[in-house]
Amino acid sequence: MTGLRSQIPKSLLAGQGWGGLLERVGDLPAAAAASLCGFEFRLDEPAPAADFSGPVTGGGPVARHYIARGEAAAPESVEAWLAAHLKDSSATDHWLDSILPAYDIIGAPAGQPEPPVVYLRLLPGREKGAIAAGPAAIARTIAEACARGDSEPERRALARALDALPAGARLAYVAATPNRAPRSVRLLAADIGAHKVGPLLEQLQWPGSIAAVDRLLSGMSDLCGRFLLLFDINEDAALPRLGFEMHALRERVTNYRALFAAWLISSKNDWKPVIRRLVERDWCLPSKAEGLLSWPRLRTVFGEAGAFQLYMGINHVKLSIEGERVRAKAYGGLRLLPLDQFAKKAFLGG
Repeated sequence: MTGLRSQIPKSLLAGQGWGGLLERVGDLPAAAAASLCGFEFRLDEPAPAADFSGPVTGGGPVARHYIARGEAAAPESVEAWLAAHLKDSSATDHWLDSILPAYDIIGAPAGQPEPPVVYLRLLPGREKGAIAAGPAAIARTIAEACARGDSEPERRALARALDALPAGARLAYVAATPNRAPRSVRLLAADIGAHKVGPLLEQLQWPGSIAAVDRLLSGMSDLCGRFLLLFDINEDAALPRLGFEMHALRERVTNYRALFAAWLISSKNDWKPVIRRLVERDWCLPSKAEGLLSWPRLRTVFGEAGAFQLYMGINHVKLSIEGERVRAKAYGGLRLLPLDQFAKKAFLGG
């Protein structure tokens, strides 16, 4: 991770922000950069800092790292659950595609790290929400990841959300949010038209202003044709904060799953008008805009282990609304591969 420092725009990540990131995830093996390192930047805050996420699957040095960490952790912890899952995922293989631990680093007290939020990417299927398992099975896994013995609150929350989703909507991710209050489940839903968001929020008894949501979506619709809806829900209602992951792909994307790799196919030119709009609305500081526009790159870098191809791209901006306030974040992806592996992936895809 330290070897990548010179490639990161200083307005996005530097100083104490970089130190906090290394303190939390600096022990990840170098192989983590060969898959994806995800950095989430708060665009309305001047401090150069980032939260971090990266996928993990069974096998390989990244999985072995998480297994070793989990075996040394408290038995009832996210880390212990993740280690057990990576050693034996047979109970969830029919509905769970992959796992994405996400670390909230910005503002975390020194020496008191929060457990990661664990995003579960769902396989498509024929259950409600176009997924491959029902609420009970998914809720059990979420409760286990949060070290909760009873999964009934999560099951009821999931069932409520799935019943409310409009026809054609797809549930892409669910997430376990340990140590968060109130107890809830986080969902990321795709293929919801802007005109269907208001009725969905009414069904979910969301306590915010639907008019404010409509203004946000209509104000970005000319630049971001696709979005994913992120919300937390308990058995009673959706919680106040909503997130919209906005994508700037110019080409038509028919499969929502392609949006998870949008950072590989979107360009700086795709994002220029979006970032300009965020600055105009005071959702993004000019210094952060400058850093974001210098983030996308493809270049060869050299290290002690040889020559590598570095690819960096912007995947989405997330506009969060709570009350009347809108805040913006941006998600940048980074991949570092040996030149021969990069050429193979470019030729074969992936």
